[in-house]
Parts: sequence; structure tokens; C-alpha cells
Amino acid sequence: MLKTYTLLNKDHIVNSDKHGTMTFQIRDENGDERPVAGETFLGEDKLPKGISSANKRELPLIEDLLHLDIGETIEIEFDAYNNVYNRELDKTINQIAYDKVIKMQQERKLFYRLKTFLGLTNTQSENKAEKQDKVA
Repeated sequence: MLKTYTLLNKDHIVNSDKHGTMTFQIRDENGDERPVAGETFLGEDKLPKGISSANKRELPLIEDLLHLDIGETIEIEFDAYNNVYNRELDKTINQIAYDKVIKMQQERKLFYRLKTFLGLTNTQSENKAEKQDKVA
């Protein structure tokens, strides 16, 4: 998946001697604008030397944006990155747990419905067999 982004604005806030926060305002090839942010790692000169992202899927994007000037455009190919990192990695532990609980509840409801259906079917079959025995 090849994506094109233009850097519209870049803002850096120094949070400590070693860390900062950088926010980028970007526009994609469809004209959609959005902010992306990352935590910067500062050198002795207090300038960003590297960046990380809370959202792993945006890491290739913010790594490239770190070195761009405002108004510059980049193209990023995400296919190789997407093959290594899937969307599940971006979920928090709470999101993953919540998804599993919902899935278990749905499976329980399905099991109950199936059990009820089979129970009714067996009961109906037994009643039918009893009626046939009485007729015979």
C-alpha cells in the first residue's frame, strides 16, 4: 500500500533532558488532514535524534516525517511493514481483553441457542416416537 503525505506543520515540545513530543500535521493523497505524534529522543543539544510512536503502524511514517521540512512530500510503502505487524499489536491489553469477553459472550449465546434447539428437537422427536408407539 503506497501512501503519499505532505507535511503541513511540525511542532516539538521538550518534556525533559532526554525526551520530547513531536506532533506533525499531514495531508494524504486524498486531501485528508490529520495529526500524528511521537515521542522524541533528544541528544545533548536538545534536538531530536530519534522518534517512537504509541501506534506501531505509524512508526514508518513518523520516522520519515522527523526528517522532513514543512511543505515537503513523501511516499511510503507500507506493505512490507504490514506483513510484519498486524493490527492486533496496536490494541491495548484492555481492548484485547474486551474483544475476547465479547466473543465468549457471543459463543455462549450461540451455544445456548443451539442447545435449546437440539433440546427441543430431541423432545419433539421423543413425543413423536411415543405417539407412534401408542398408535401401533
